[in-house]
Amino acid sequence: MAIEELHGKDGLDRVREAMPARLREQIMLVRPLDWYPVEVTAALHASIRDVLGGGSWDESQRISRVAAKKDLTGPYRALLRAVQYDTVWDRMERVWRQYYDAGEARWVERGHGHAKAEFTGVAGFNVGMWRTIAGRVELMLEMTGARSPDVAVKEAASTHGTLEALWFE
Repeated sequence: MAIEELHGKDGLDRVREAMPARLREQIMLVRPLDWYPVEVTAALHASIRDVLGGGSWDESQRISRVAAKKDLTGPYRALLRAVQYDTVWDRMERVWRQYYDAGEARWVERGHGHAKAEFTGVAGFNVGMWRTIAGRVELMLEMTGARSPDVAVKEAASTHGTLEALWFE
């Protein structure tokens, strides 16, 4: 788990301990073909904010970059390095469905060195979850050749969110 990689076993244990007991048990389950319920993920990010982030959601974005590096290995890494980011972003809706079973993602703006995406139709998201998505987008931009990517959460609601990305080509 990326939390353990960045903060050690003690940091991971403290985050788990800060979660409500009924949700803590679920986060310990290995789910290779299933995703954690949104309530569990939201509680995890709230605990990360409180325990590791000093009240800030920033750590969720940093942790997600480390997690994405682990997810995007082997053929995925080779593919991302071989194509331009426009090709990857053309497939964003498919990627969204790989991670989330609700809602949709769409680009509302795309240009040289910038993009804006809107996500709708979800429920139960918190700022930490949106920051996680921003971290993954940042890493994917970097892996496709963008320099100094910066992805910011511009709107973070329980049911929708907006991200803006800037980078050098």
